[in-house]
Amino acid sequence: MNQRSNPAAAAPSMRGLRLALLFAVLFVLAGFVLFYIGTRHAQLNRASEDRVVSVEVGAHACTPENLTVPAGKTVFRIQNTSDRAVEWEILDGVMVVEERENIVPGFTQTLTANLAPGDYAITCGLLSNPRGRLHVTPTEASQASMAAAPSLADFVGPLSEYRVYLGTQSAALAQAARKLADAIEAADSTQARAAYLAAHQAYARVGPVAGLFADLDHRLDASAAYFDQRESDPAFSGFRRIEYGLYAQGQLQSLVPVARALVADVDTLSGRIDELSLKPAQLATLGARRLEQMASALDVKPEPYAQDGVAQAAATLDGVHEIYRLLQPLLKNQAALEKSVADGFAAAAGTLQPLRDASGYPDDARVAPAVRATLAKQLHALSADLGRINPALGL
Repeated sequence: MNQRSNPAAAAPSMRGLRLALLFAVLFVLAGFVLFYIGTRHAQLNRASEDRVVSVEVGAHACTPENLTVPAGKTVFRIQNTSDRAVEWEILDGVMVVEERENIVPGFTQTLTANLAPGDYAITCGLLSNPRGRLHVTPTEASQASMAAAPSLADFVGPLSEYRVYLGTQSAALAQAARKLADAIEAADSTQARAAYLAAHQAYARVGPVAGLFADLDHRLDASAAYFDQRESDPAFSGFRRIEYGLYAQGQLQSLVPVARALVADVDTLSGRIDELSLKPAQLATLGARRLEQMASALDVKPEPYAQDGVAQAAATLDGVHEIYRLLQPLLKNQAALEKSVADGFAAAAGTLQPLRDASGYPDDARVAPAVRATLAKQLHALSADLGRINPALGL
């Protein structure tokens, strides 16, 4: 006998199904709400932990020109609103504390600075622009961190050895600068070009410390791109001006006063290096900063007359590797970091090695853009790894 279905009995079953579906939807929605709240809370926490300050670098000034932040970590968002690549520096007197170079027009780069209380100056794009001001106020955390600074005992050896290295290299730089000036005064273009390459590489080896002195570094090694009138700007000087005269203009007479000024500035630099008292935390920081600058320079298309971008990268690696060599024994309990840094140096050396022949490294025009890009990427990564050394050592 066939049985008919009972509609009255089926109705509760359908209502139960609809209720179950409704609860499932509400459960999923509740999950999304909780996820959003949790994510937003984490973002707010991160925003409060890392203070973010926005700065616009225009053609002639920064906006704002005067900043006040509490001591500790601050993330500066630097937007280039001019039509030229610019740099932005935080200076303590003539000493560079932090900097970001080669910020492309229309782009924004970030710079994270861990600042001690005090008053600082800011360079705003072109070197001829007026400087801004940065006031850093003390906090309880900054006072506590100063009181809890690690012992210097383990760093006495590395600091002493690095001073010896700097003394040797700065003496070599002074001698190379004089040879360059002598060749220019003798109107010997062949000798002058060879002397230029040797002296510029000597400068790159002391670059991590030379970069501390903003006034000298700007006079000795600033690219024409950082001056209002580029190569014709009266303030354009040093190695880059000599490079332009030797390889673009092909005449030496106008370079005589430039070369004499370079010798004087190199002598001043040597004196400052002799008197410099480095802190342990500066070793890895200065090395990382110089590699980042070199990587940023490789990211930018070189000037038509540029000669030694790759040679500069190689000499910079030499100077920074000396810092790493001295710090390496202190990383014995940081095997993963030590291996990553060592691998980074090896990778960059592997890119450079095929480019070198008996006469040295090729001029920039003969280096493929892909090779420059690879080397820049390797230096960026190596700089980031060196930046991990201080936290690993408790600095």
